Amino acid sequence: MLTCQVCGVVDEYYDENSDVHHNDTPKHQANMILLHYKNNKKYFSKNRDGVIVLGSAEASSNKVPETDHVKIIIYVKPKQIVKFSFKISNDMKNEDLLVVGIHLAHPQPQFVMNDHPFIFGGDPHILSKKSTLNQEVSVEFHAQDIGQYEMPIMLTFYRRSDEKHIILIREMVVIVQEHEVQHTSKKSPYLNEDWQNADHFIQSITHVPYQIKFKIPKLLKVLLPKGLDEKALEGLQMPADVMEKLRLLLISTRAIFDEGATKNNYMIYFHHLLWWEEIISKINLRKYNMFGVKIENRPEGFFLEVPGLAEKRPSLLRGDRVYIRPQDNQTIVFESIIKDINDTHVQLYKMDQAFFNNYYSCDSLYDIRFLMSRVPLERMHEAVSTVFKSKQESRIFPQPVAKKVYLKPVTEFYNPLIERNQEQRSAVEHIVSGTSGKAPYIVFGPPGTGKTMTIVEAIVQLVAKNSKNRVMVCTDSNMAADHIAMMLLQYNKKLNMPNFLLRGNSQSREWTVMPSALAPVSNGTSFETFYSLKNTHVSMYRIFVTTLLHAAKYGSQRSQSEYKLQMTHLFIDEAAQASEPATLVPVTGLLSPKGSLILAGDPQQLGPVCISAEAKSRGLGTSLLERLKNTYENLYEDPDYITMLVQNFRSDPDILAIPNEFFYDNSLKPLAPLDPLSRVSVLGLPGGERALVFHAVNSREQRMGNAPSYFNEKELDMLKRYIKALIEKHNVASKDIGVIAPYIRQVYKMKVWLANEKYTDIEVGTVESFQGKEKRVILVSTVRANCRLLDYDAKYGLGFLVDDKRYNVTLTRAKAKLIIIGNPACLTRDRKWRRYMEFARELNCYYGAETQQLERTAELLHEVTKKRFDKCRLSDYIIPKSTNTPKKQSKSKKK
Repeated sequence: MLTCQVCGVVDEYYDENSDVHHNDTPKHQANMILLHYKNNKKYFSKNRDGVIVLGSAEASSNKVPETDHVKIIIYVKPKQIVKFSFKISNDMKNEDLLVVGIHLAHPQPQFVMNDHPFIFGGDPHILSKKSTLNQEVSVEFHAQDIGQYEMPIMLTFYRRSDEKHIILIREMVVIVQEHEVQHTSKKSPYLNEDWQNADHFIQSITHVPYQIKFKIPKLLKVLLPKGLDEKALEGLQMPADVMEKLRLLLISTRAIFDEGATKNNYMIYFHHLLWWEEIISKINLRKYNMFGVKIENRPEGFFLEVPGLAEKRPSLLRGDRVYIRPQDNQTIVFESIIKDINDTHVQLYKMDQAFFNNYYSCDSLYDIRFLMSRVPLERMHEAVSTVFKSKQESRIFPQPVAKKVYLKPVTEFYNPLIERNQEQRSAVEHIVSGTSGKAPYIVFGPPGTGKTMTIVEAIVQLVAKNSKNRVMVCTDSNMAADHIAMMLLQYNKKLNMPNFLLRGNSQSREWTVMPSALAPVSNGTSFETFYSLKNTHVSMYRIFVTTLLHAAKYGSQRSQSEYKLQMTHLFIDEAAQASEPATLVPVTGLLSPKGSLILAGDPQQLGPVCISAEAKSRGLGTSLLERLKNTYENLYEDPDYITMLVQNFRSDPDILAIPNEFFYDNSLKPLAPLDPLSRVSVLGLPGGERALVFHAVNSREQRMGNAPSYFNEKELDMLKRYIKALIEKHNVASKDIGVIAPYIRQVYKMKVWLANEKYTDIEVGTVESFQGKEKRVILVSTVRANCRLLDYDAKYGLGFLVDDKRYNVTLTRAKAKLIIIGNPACLTRDRKWRRYMEFARELNCYYGAETQQLERTAELLHEVTKKRFDKCRLSDYIIPKSTNTPKKQSKSKKK
């Protein structure tokens, strides 16, 4: 697809099946004019050349007195009528003006102009010197519902003495809201300033120097932030010999990535990806150096407020180091360690006693620098470097088994639901029989198909079948590890095995969210009660559950030299969320070379989290599961190597329809029982009696200062309306409602309102936080919005809302009701969101059509930029050759 600077992403739908080059299409030409309009708009906004235009607005609940501001902004409630009035005067002492015409900039139907005589193309009206127009010029606004609506009005005058057209523009802005919005601003502590080293560095009381492994080559630190394109080295000021080395490094590094993950290139390829990720992560973390902040002393310890923690901006981990520098003494820096993290604060400890004795007070200000721990990256580097040495090549470059392994039917299932589900049963039998040999067996589990339930049955079958089987279960997160451990524990009531399961935790995990039922099988329940596990202890258990990166502790050379721990089976749940190097950590350290590897996940949902966009796109953002499925297509079509689960027990057929169409070749079978809520109109409006709803809100996205995250107050208003209706009219329990917003700022604002309303059980989060979860009702605020029809089309962008995997996760969390609130003018630019809106219309579940912005067709843009701009003579000033200064009109130009 083409991306145009003024049109944005261009596909066949956007170009309206044009047969000509995009630059020659009516839409592109119209957008070029709108770009020039935007660049010149300021010139037309001021009273000048003796013309004075004052605007006012009035509604039953609010009033804006006469003003010469370009924007006349008024706040009203739904269904209120607003009247804008314009007072137009000629302030010149010596010359009359001609009123050529006055009209609205576009035909948005909520704004209606009064029947005045100043029509373009008609006879001009004289506006005498030092006089004001007697005729009324006014605009009435009507809107039924929440939203933000904007309309420019264009006024053109003619001065005969120099044959000059004088054009003035005013903008009417109506913000329709149910509740008054209180905006609070807080100064950001992130000043994006460099950290200056101090004369004295005081280490933490447990500072342990360690040998850095897999150090980033020095010149890569220079090259990789610049990228690998032909112009990457332009502008670098370095000695000639260094520049030559960089040039050669650019060529060799590009060759590494061009070759990709081959047997000969595998290790160096992934080492470079991990280095790239580390370099960008460190650069990114520097942006979060804090200046002039306080450290709070609570009974339980010292706490530092860190804005943006919940959205991982900055991305911090327990155990990371933090430097503290008193602002009143810039010569000394103290090292501290992060003990705990929540949504807003980190707890610091291990500072030297001198900090408390001489430099701490509750009113003192400090500068803060965060340092990234290299431990996770080093564990991944180690796994990559030992994958061949540990005889695990077959896991990353699989081959068909030399001698076919025949399927052995399972005669007794511990979960009767598995026995009745053909695909789940097949997956369990293939895993237990070991039909894939040393090649990873893939359980492809789309949303709601019981993927984790399937591998739990397979694990239980394996440990019940053979007392020598030792099964390790790894996940990318502690939450997922806790979840599968809880599911497994239920089966020991029937099996009654001693030493059935052990849950291995890192001391730095988030202990407060660990289920209490895991306490008897866990190495601790808190930071203080944690105890370290030895391999000898782990070997006594039939099933060992931990995270991918924590597995390195047991697979390390030191631990293995004390006791060689080898697993017969390794299950990785949510494998599509883990990077390939992370997946290899337990494989290279703990899986027997003859053992079985089972990868369970869905490559159509969110993949590994990467800080570096380049590293992500070049391979670090692709899981081992996804790479194998895409690269070894012939192998991973054979049921001996893969099973795709297809029976969906989560979502109403309406909700499943679009993800099924886009991502699963319509192979999923909706089998969830019908929930009466799916056939109810939540707001009591006509229609809406299906499981899927779209509610259009004409609004505009907002940002706080330079913050990267967007929010949308009008969509928040609509969310509140739906939540109140669900709870108060339909008796939906708060815990059964989830709210998804792609931007963390919208999440924060929603959380504040929910807390004030005492709806504490409603879960709110970004798309990432909802992966793997389900709710009876999901509400989605898409946030991105634009209500300025005179913006060019590239200003109607969607950012990462166009991402296929985010879209899939967003739509597949709901069981009974999926309600999406958004701005159609923006969403229509993406085929997936366009399909959702079309489907909502088909089901008679589309609301807000009467208030949304007109569709930005070629016909509409031509109407605005050609007919209306031409009529008011604006085109004469903003033709493409113009710069930011409006073009002067020639003397020969006739009115």
